[in-house]
Amino acid sequence: MSQGVAETTARPSAPAGATARELLLSSYDWESARESITLGTAVQRFRDVNGYVGLPVPAKPAFLKVFRKIINGNRPPEEIYRVHDASHVLTGTVFTHDEPPLVLLAGEAVEQGFYFASRGTPRLLGWIFFYGGAFVECARRIASFRQVYRGIRLGLFTRAYVYARRTRLTNLFTIPVDQLWDVPVAEARRRLGMPAGGPAGELYGDVPVPPEMAEALRREWEGFGIRR
Repeated sequence: MSQGVAETTARPSAPAGATARELLLSSYDWESARESITLGTAVQRFRDVNGYVGLPVPAKPAFLKVFRKIINGNRPPEEIYRVHDASHVLTGTVFTHDEPPLVLLAGEAVEQGFYFASRGTPRLLGWIFFYGGAFVECARRIASFRQVYRGIRLGLFTRAYVYARRTRLTNLFTIPVDQLWDVPVAEARRRLGMPAGGPAGELYGDVPVPPEMAEALRREWEGFGIRR
């Protein structure tokens, strides 16, 4: 065997890349049944698994309230969060806190990319609203700068925005939640013109994860007892 061949066979293989579909979609075990349960039940399960207790704490500092008002209009908080959580379920951007942090961030970034695009908000303005809030949470040590940077590196918000505009995703601000609350999720998606399983799965399949980040994410999944 020549020295070149020997060196080639001895050299460890480079880590493999992946797509966001493999590494960033939630693996929570109710996902497989979500298509047949009602939207209301799915939203409640999404809340239960993430430990929701009532509504989230009011926005602080005060200027975040301005962001929220621009984003959500004058709707009461209960309606805002019903529509927001239904949007996560319907688009497939669900997550739990018992998964790698980037799964949560990806779910939020992609849902907000879909949301702003479906409402017709200019992309840059939507990006500033979402990541502006994210960086404030980082400064308050609620979120990690590292995780936010990873999401920016993958272009999650921008890819979701472009996908929603290209596919003419239904306006997520005006989801008729009350009319769909007792309808199976699969049927609710059909009525809204969304793809089966939600647009997130389709989008994530086109988002490449660089090899080194993919390897790190696989190790993070293993830390939760899940192999990807």
